[in-house]
Amino acid sequence: MLKLAVAALAGLATLAANEAQARFEPFDPRPYAAQVHGDVTEAYVLGTAHLAQAEGFDPAALSGLLDRLEVLAPDVITIEALGPETIFLMRAYDTRYDGAAGFFARSALEGVSLAGEETGLDMPQARVAVDGALADWPDTPVAAQRRHLAALFAASGDIFSALVQWLRLDAAERVAGDGVTDELVALLERVSASHNENVQIAVALAVRLGQERVYAADDHTASYLMSRVAGPMTAALETPEFASIFDHPVFTTSALGSDDWQSPEAMLDYFRRLNAPEHGVMDVEGQWLVMIDREWPEDAGRVRIAEWDTRNLRMAAHIREASADAVGGRVLAIVGSAHKPWLDAYLEMMTDMRSGDMLAVLE
Repeated sequence: MLKLAVAALAGLATLAANEAQARFEPFDPRPYAAQVHGDVTEAYVLGTAHLAQAEGFDPAALSGLLDRLEVLAPDVITIEALGPETIFLMRAYDTRYDGAAGFFARSALEGVSLAGEETGLDMPQARVAVDGALADWPDTPVAAQRRHLAALFAASGDIFSALVQWLRLDAAERVAGDGVTDELVALLERVSASHNENVQIAVALAVRLGQERVYAADDHTASYLMSRVAGPMTAALETPEFASIFDHPVFTTSALGSDDWQSPEAMLDYFRRLNAPEHGVMDVEGQWLVMIDREWPEDAGRVRIAEWDTRNLRMAAHIREASADAVGGRVLAIVGSAHKPWLDAYLEMMTDMRSGDMLAVLE
């Protein structure tokens, strides 16, 4: 009888535990979006090739893409570039990062040097000055105000926002003055002529939409991890077993070829392929699953995926931070296509955000 009673109590305890589990599911932030007062903020992630690496690329082919993005009318545009705080941090720890700030933010640091000397502001001071200027920004600024804000952006390390201000000036007003030196004019013009997608898509779209800036969202503060395993990873990729990784079709379907920029429609087709959900899954399987589904010397693959995850999470955090300037609006994040599936997933998990359908925008 005692054994039966114990068994019955155990059964009741199990039933109670199951009911409690049913009532209290593990925390998931996504359902809370249904309780948001007002509109949920939408995040659209545009995957792109790195256009500056395509020899002979014609930026005129982007007109159809820009037309589609102009209809989307994002309130905030983020880009795959290092922001001022990240650049400042990586310079402070330059030995640890082996000069990576100078590699990834060369133009930005040139702007810091030129505009900082002219304005008398260091990067943190210029960053605060930018915030102050934008807080009191008039509806119809005069040319001198735009030139000065361009200089402040450049001094802070935000060369792409400086370029937004520069290109919003009438051509006749793009001259030295108000903190902009002749040398900074030359830098801005050189950056403007770059085929970089941050310029040809993000800055061009911000100017079309009458916006004052773009938001840098990239991060390389975990890049030091790769210095530990660069040797064994390079050696492994030279062996037949690991070299076969590059036979995956993602490396050909992602490639931007000259046929893709023969017309705006051809360029749009390329971006549609690159932003299709199935392409994202293929990219993850071709580039990243191979880092964890086999044994690498010195755990090089696992270290590489740790660096990649960290970078994407910090990029998502920067995009999330920028979204505070567009509560209930639309954020457009322009990133290398390999980042897109990860950022779509991470931004979908934010409490009052949802990932938008980028492919629908392009179609």
